[in-house]
Amino acid sequence: MSAKDDILEYLREKSHEGALQSELYELGYSRSTIAEAIESLESEKMIVRREIGKKAYRIWLVEEAPFPIKGLLRLGVLKAAEYPHALLTARDLEKKHDVRVIVYSSALELTNALALGKVDLACSPLVTQVLFGLLTKSLKIAAGCGFGGSGLVVRKELKEGITIGSSELSTMETMLKLFLEKHDLIGKVNVVYFKKPEEIMKSFLEGEIDGLSIWEPYLSKLEKKGFKVYRYTEKFGLFPCCTLGVNREFLKTNGEIFKEFMELYRENTERLEERKKEALEIMVSLFGFSKEEAKAGLKGFVFDYRLSEEQIESTLERFGLKVFNLDSILAKDF
Repeated sequence: MSAKDDILEYLREKSHEGALQSELYELGYSRSTIAEAIESLESEKMIVRREIGKKAYRIWLVEEAPFPIKGLLRLGVLKAAEYPHALLTARDLEKKHDVRVIVYSSALELTNALALGKVDLACSPLVTQVLFGLLTKSLKIAAGCGFGGSGLVVRKELKEGITIGSSELSTMETMLKLFLEKHDLIGKVNVVYFKKPEEIMKSFLEGEIDGLSIWEPYLSKLEKKGFKVYRYTEKFGLFPCCTLGVNREFLKTNGEIFKEFMELYRENTERLEERKKEALEIMVSLFGFSKEEAKAGLKGFVFDYRLSEEQIESTLERFGLKVFNLDSILAKDF
C-alpha cells in the first residue's frame, strides 16, 4: 500500500463527510509524503480539496464530494436495462467534459446521493425522486427514462400466505401494491424489502421468499429459468418507472453542461435503435450483464425523455400520494 492508496481508502470510509487534511497526517507518513500524495491525487482528479479556514482544508473523493464540481458531471444509475440513452449521452459528453458514471445498487441510496449532491444527475424511481425532491428541496425531475420494464415473479403460484420481496418507496412497490389489490391479496401476502437486486435475487433463488417484484433484465432472466412472470404493463399499461433527476446546485454551477446533456439525451432517445449495439456494449461493460441479458432487458422498456405532469400525478396517485406543488420539483427551463 502507498500513501495515495491509504488516503483513498481513508476518504472512502469517510464518504460524503470527507476528512480534514490534518487527519491524513495520522496515517503514518511524513507531512511531505502526504502533501505530495494529495497534490498527485488532485492532478489525477481523484480527490477534491476545499479551504474551510485559515490554512485548513477538507478533502473528499470526487465520487463522494457533496457539492458540484466545476466542469465535472457525475451520473448515478442503478443496475438496470433502463438507461441506454443516458449511458450513450454520458459517453458522448466524455469527448468534451469530465464525465463519471457511478453505479448504485439501492434506489434509496442513489436518490439520497442526488439530494446530497454526491451525484449531479441520477436515473432512479420517479416516486423516490418526488419524495426526496419535496422533502429536501435539492433536486428536480428533468425527464423520463423508461416506461414499463418490471413485473412480479413467483416460484409456483400466486396465493395467500406467500412472501414477496420488493424495493421500498419505488415503482416496484407501487406496482406490486396495485397488482395485489387487483387480485384481492392486499394484507394476505407478506411483503419484505431489500436494498439491492442481487440480494433479492439470491433470496428468491435460494427459496427464502416465494416471489419478487423486479425490473429488467432480472425479470427476463427469471422468466427464462421457467418461473411464472406477470408483467405489469400487461395489467396496467405503460407507466413511468425511473426518471432523470438533477441536483439544483449543479444547475447553478454547471448549467451549460446540463443543457448539453439534455440536448444529447433527447437525440439519443430518438436514435436509440441506431445505437443499440453501442448501448449494449456499455451495459455489459458497466453492469456485468451478459449481452443476451442486456438485449432481453431492453425489450421490456419503452424509452422516452418526455414526461408529462399528468403521468407523474397518475403514478403518484397509484402510490396513494397527492402532490399540490409539483411544479416546484420539475426542471422545465431546459
